[in-house]
Parts: sequence; structure tokens; C-alpha cells
Amino acid sequence: MAAAAAQLQGLKEEATCSICLEYFTDPVSVECGHAFCLPCITKCWEGLETNFPFPQCRETFQNKTLRPNRQLGNIVEMLKQLHLPNATPQEENLCAEHEEKLKLFCEDDQRPICLVCRESKGHRAHTVLPIPEAAQEYKNKLYSYMEHLKKELKDLHKWIEAKRRKTSELEGNIVNQREKILSTFEHLKQFLEQEKQQLLSRLEKEEEENMKKIQEKLTQLEKQQSTHRDLITELESKCQQQDVDLLKDVKSVLGRCSEVKALKPQEDALGMETTLQSIRRHAQLLAELQGEVTLDPGTTHPWLIVSEYRRRVRYGARAQDLPDTSQRFTYYPCVLGRERLSSGSHYWEVEVGGSTGWALGVCDESLSRKEEIPLSPARRVWAVSLLGGEYQALTSPLTPLTPHAPPRVLGLFLDNEAGRFSVYDAQDRALLFTFPRASFPRTLRPFFFTWSPEGLRILPEAGRD
Repeated sequence: MAAAAAQLQGLKEEATCSICLEYFTDPVSVECGHAFCLPCITKCWEGLETNFPFPQCRETFQNKTLRPNRQLGNIVEMLKQLHLPNATPQEENLCAEHEEKLKLFCEDDQRPICLVCRESKGHRAHTVLPIPEAAQEYKNKLYSYMEHLKKELKDLHKWIEAKRRKTSELEGNIVNQREKILSTFEHLKQFLEQEKQQLLSRLEKEEEENMKKIQEKLTQLEKQQSTHRDLITELESKCQQQDVDLLKDVKSVLGRCSEVKALKPQEDALGMETTLQSIRRHAQLLAELQGEVTLDPGTTHPWLIVSEYRRRVRYGARAQDLPDTSQRFTYYPCVLGRERLSSGSHYWEVEVGGSTGWALGVCDESLSRKEEIPLSPARRVWAVSLLGGEYQALTSPLTPLTPHAPPRVLGLFLDNEAGRFSVYDAQDRALLFTFPRASFPRTLRPFFFTWSPEGLRILPEAGRD
């Protein structure tokens, strides 16, 4: 009988919720394998959206999965019909030393005691409370901690969600920037293809015109050559005649000789200078116009670093803490020259070296510093650039440039009166590009744009750094 009672008591314990210590009400199974009353576990997880803790095994799961345990519910109903005591076995509530019922809780020793224990020397000076009162007090403390933890959990959840939103925004920005870059390069590719066809067409037209002029000149010279040969033959025949016959029309023959001599072509009739030769001679004169150009730190983008002597600029590893004035570039990584090129002719040289990304030229001083704008003469920017390994003039559409070798030093020549701006390979004095004639504003300044750590360097005059 004792064994059967113990088994029944063990069965009752298995049918008891570990939260409320009563028979299961609407029992549900959770992921860890334990079971709880549906109302108990629901209240325990109140306010949680993720990271659900299980009270019995202390494990934590991301999602809550509650499955009704009907078999356990049926067992509970059968146990209830047996009318077993609702409390835990009576012997478990007895003092092991005095076999008296445990009715008090010792605050000092943190354990239940009986009334006999309370009067013993070991507990006489201790603070004790009735078990129901002590249980309620500690339950209130546990609820207080639980509410605090729930609030912190909500705060953590809000923080995580905010970070996830920020991550999503960053990912969206990256996608937009990637699409923008791809779209820009596709646009540039189309412009380059159109410009290539225009240049080939222009070259073909110029070739036809030059060949036509040369052919006309050759035809004229061949005709003149034939006249010379005919006259030589006539003179040879005349010299073989008798003296009397020779003198009969000698004046007419001499007259034709004089006319032929007058038709002698000029020595430079075929000396047509090529455009390249003319350009090179012109470029050799530019050194006489070379002047002082320095950088204006007040216009420097925060990511650019200007040297102490204001002749070098490079893209830094992080943004500098600079005042955001109206003169400072904050969108494009640009800096302007200090000098205003309002009149006359000007020439300066810039070493681009191994820089992988740059743009150089002149611009109107009123160029927008805070927003994205197309860099072109239409926006009063005249510049050439190296972008994605391609050299190009920033016209609309873009004009591809084909230097014989990657230039290391660029010469920039501005002629305000003629409305011309040209860029040269300063080392071999070859013209890279001349912009169409323009009416320049009176507030032109040198323009520097770089996103390369190698940067740009304005070459100094003799004896300067």
C-alpha cells in the first residue's frame, strides 16, 4: 500500500504545473519538452516579443511555440477524480528535526521552520515570518524584478529594432548608390560612343578636304610640268634649225619661256603645316605665361588635406573637423585656387602622377559648393578628368581623350581675351583638348577635384617648393 501511495503521489507531481504548483489547467508543451498551464506561461511571457525564457529549465528560445497537450490534460482529469490531496505530501511539510508542521520562515537562515525551532537557541534571536506572509513578500520582490527585467527587455527590443532599421536604411542607400554609379557609367559609356562617332566623322571630313586640296595642287603642278616638257621639246627643236629659221619667231618663243617662268610654284605650295606641329610650337610659348597658383584652404572639402605651402592636396583617411562656411565644398571633394583669373593669359602646371581619380580646370567662383551638379561648361566649369581609367573632357556630352601615354604633368592654359581654355601634356608639349570658344565670367578660379590618396601637386616656379 505504501508503494502504491508513493507512486500515486509521484504521478500527481508529474501532473502539477511548476509555476502555480497546482494541477495543470489547459496544459501546453513547449520547445524544451516541459509542460505548463496555458494561463501561467502566458502571464510569465507577458510583454515579450522574442527571447522567451522557460521557468523550469531556464532555457531561452527566439520564438514561442505552444502545443496543447491533451493526453496530459486527460491524466489530470483522472487524477482529480481520485481526490488526492492538492498540497505536496504531508511529510514534506514537516520539520525533519521535530516532526512538527513548518509554519514559519527564518529570514536569517532563509528556510522554513516549525514552532519548536522558533523557540530554540538557534532561531530565538532571528527574524521570522509566517510562511504565507514571507511567501507573499518574496513573491512581490520577484514580481518587481520581473517587471524591471521586462522593461529592460522592451528597451533592448526597441534598440535592436532601431539598429535593424538603420542597417536596412544603410543597405538601401548602398543599393541606391550602386544603381546610381552603374547608371552614371552607362550614361558616360553612351556619351563616349557618340563622341567617338562624331570625332571619326570629323576626322574623315577633314581628311577628305585636305586630300581634295592636295589633289587640286598636284593637278596644277602636273599641268605645269607638262607645259615645261612641251616647251623644252620645242626649244630643243628650235636650236636644231638654221639661223634664219631660228630667228623668224624667236621673240614669240622667248615670250612663252618668260610666261612659264612666272608660273613657277612657290616653295611652300605643298608645305602644309599639320595641326599637331602648330600646337607644339604654340605650347612652347606657354612657359612665358606661367604664373603663381596656390590653393585656398577656405574652400577645401573636409575629406581633402591641403599642405602647409598650399601646393598639394590629397584625399584623407577621414573627414576633418572644419567650419561649414558658405565657401567650403561639402558635396564634391574639391578645392579652388586662391587666384582670380579675371583677365589676360595664364598658364600653370599640375602633377597628377599616379593619382587614380581627379579633375582639373577652371570654374566660376559662384559654383555651387553644397549640392550635386553636372560639371560642364553649361554650369561654368571647364575641366578634364581621369575617371575609372578613362581620360575625358567634361563637356556635354563627355569627350574622350586619348593621350599617347598617361600624362604625369598637365599644363593648363587660359586666354581670357580669346575665350579659350586648353590642356596639354606638359612633358611632351602635346595638346590634349581645347574647349570651344566661350565668354568667360570675370570670376574664374583654378579648379581642383580629387578622390585619390596620392593627390595633386601644383608645380612650383624655379627655386620654390
